[in-house]
Amino acid sequence: MDIIKDNTRAQESTNAIERMYITMRHLFNRGFYKPTGVSGETLRNALLSLHPEIYGSLAEEKAELNGLVYVLERLPSGIEQCRYINLTSDEGYGKSHFKAIIPPKRRRNCYRIDSEQMNIEITRGRSDIYDILTHLTFLYIEADKICQ
Repeated sequence: MDIIKDNTRAQESTNAIERMYITMRHLFNRGFYKPTGVSGETLRNALLSLHPEIYGSLAEEKAELNGLVYVLERLPSGIEQCRYINLTSDEGYGKSHFKAIIPPKRRRNCYRIDSEQMNIEITRGRSDIYDILTHLTFLYIEADKICQ
């Protein structure tokens, strides 16, 4: 007798959230994130399975322009050009020569250190980090769609 297990949409969403949470906890401990690495792929798959409404039609083959606008308004300008994104506490960059970049829809100070590096000040703890990693994952998913 074969037992077929069909997950409900709620179960799939719960599993996706758990995978994202575990992966992000792993990233906290490791200290870095490669969007195209194993952890990045896990986050992508979980986000595609979860497909939050804020990102629009994430799972479709076409680029989701409304979702891109949403994310780009919440990430610092120029982040897409940076190879290294550092999540830091307040380290005094506000008193340095670096100009703060504040995303239009998020009040967080970000600093472009050089052509390849951006620092984002984390003030709300893990929720801030989850927010940023989810937005970056969405950005990479959409970038892949555009490349194809």
